[in-house]
Amino acid sequence: NPSTKFSLSQRNFSFILPEDLEFEKIYADHLALVSLLACQPFIGEKITFPKPVSKTFSEAYSKSRRSKITNIDVNLQPWVPSINSRPGLAFSGGADSTAALSLLPSDTVPIFLDRTEKKVKSLYDKEAPRRACEKLSEIGYEVKVIDSDLEYVRNPIGFPIDVANAAPAILLADYMELDTISFGTILESTFRIGHKKYLDYPNGSHYKMWGKLFKAAGLPFLQVVAGVSEVGTSLINSKSLIGEFSHSCMRGSWKKPCRNCWKCFRKLLLDSAINGTNLSNEELDELFEIKEAKRFLHDFPIKHENVLIYITSKYEGDHLLMNMLKKRVRGDIIDISWLEKYYPKMFEVIPEKYQNVVKEKLDQYLDEMTFDEQDVVLNWNMEEMLEDELFQERHQSFKFTTA
Repeated sequence: NPSTKFSLSQRNFSFILPEDLEFEKIYADHLALVSLLACQPFIGEKITFPKPVSKTFSEAYSKSRRSKITNIDVNLQPWVPSINSRPGLAFSGGADSTAALSLLPSDTVPIFLDRTEKKVKSLYDKEAPRRACEKLSEIGYEVKVIDSDLEYVRNPIGFPIDVANAAPAILLADYMELDTISFGTILESTFRIGHKKYLDYPNGSHYKMWGKLFKAAGLPFLQVVAGVSEVGTSLINSKSLIGEFSHSCMRGSWKKPCRNCWKCFRKLLLDSAINGTNLSNEELDELFEIKEAKRFLHDFPIKHENVLIYITSKYEGDHLLMNMLKKRVRGDIIDISWLEKYYPKMFEVIPEKYQNVVKEKLDQYLDEMTFDEQDVVLNWNMEEMLEDELFQERHQSFKFTTA
């Protein structure tokens, strides 16, 4: 029980891989990396992997963790991808993941981890991502859908590590000739824009640990939307050929979001802001009645508060709660239009092989932030606002009104 928020549940997990992929041929370091993605929160003093790992992988792990690896093969050479290798994408079907695919080479392999269905209570509906995979296959992408019960290792159900959705791509790396793994990890999650304080992601603990481990396994991160905000990925999807396949809501069915979750609250408001069309007061009333949205909106600061600043800065209507939210998040006084652009420091976490192609594609959709705008990102800090009595009062008033 490493946390009060989650604990170890089932003690085994599996993947249904292509029939012609032999387990014995999966590289030792790849099995080890998948093991860590599932088990890392629950490891004590030592871990024994399915096969002895290379010294390179062992050293990458020991530099970031205190746990000891018990089986190392000092003669095992690090895995090297083939000359014809290509990117793999840990595809979720969501807006950020779809935007990432739009920025990747056309031979990229989208790989979807399809959660095994069990008789447990869950609001998750996988119809939409499955349909997105079908649509991508129809237009020529070599999509792989891999069934797994990995998410049941944790209680509550979910990924033990945020990048655990890459597990199928890692197992398929040699089979599919992959040389890097991409994610839909955006500016808000990498550089922490919208959170309390800016994070230098390339030098942060997450990238130092998992970035180095993936690289040691021969599959470095390809964070193509690391410098793109949620606003930016929405803009990319509004312009790209595959943007219509994206589906942020994990509870609704294909083309029918549930309209009753935090993501729907944010996504519907963001689409309205980008399209320049205000939702009706009746529609806004419904959004502000969403229980999950209320829970997030009552936080101080609110998760992805920068997106709410952008949304409310575009709002010109007379809805009470929208205008209270606008004042609470400072949408009436902050210019945050730079969220429509990309932060070029993101290229520090993109392998050199793919930097040019990603930049060429990115420039088709978004502008690069100016030096002044980059400086705003670099100095992002919400602590002064959080300590300001005016905004504390606005927070309490908004919280009371929406209780």
